[in-house]
Amino acid sequence: MFLSVLFLNPPNTLASNQLDVQFKGALIRTHCQISADSVNKQIKLDNLRWQYINQFGASDVMPFFIEIEKCSDADLNKTIRMTWQSSQLINIEGNDYLRTQGTSGALLGIIEVDKNEKLIVWNSPIDVGVVSVAENRQQLNFGVFVRKPATGDIKVGDFKGTATFAVEYQ
Repeated sequence: MFLSVLFLNPPNTLASNQLDVQFKGALIRTHCQISADSVNKQIKLDNLRWQYINQFGASDVMPFFIEIEKCSDADLNKTIRMTWQSSQLINIEGNDYLRTQGTSGALLGIIEVDKNEKLIVWNSPIDVGVVSVAENRQQLNFGVFVRKPATGDIKVGDFKGTATFAVEYQ
């Protein structure tokens, strides 16, 4: 925001101890937006073999991304922080996985692809990148995989898991 102060001292104002102050400014948009394609995103995990997951513990990672857009020049180099949120988590050996609905017993792991494929930290802000593009789209890359429960095997059947996220720029 640009701010200027203009002091006007006509000869007659010195005697009355008055001072005029004029302020000028410009408001600009300073926050990127989540692209429409990334709002209410659905990731399909089709053709998973339950025998493979039971044998190896987890499926292969399915990449997905969340896009931000309409960033301004003022947003460039700001840190992008995301908070993945869910109350449907289960902790296995120090890592949190998303519980799913359905009879399969499937659990979902979400990773940050650009950060050594580490599992995300849930319900806490994490730095996921820096705004590097103004006026165009920028991708935040993630991956999801299915794993079997801590005890027992995964079963054949449908499953569904839902998580939300919040984004802020600093």
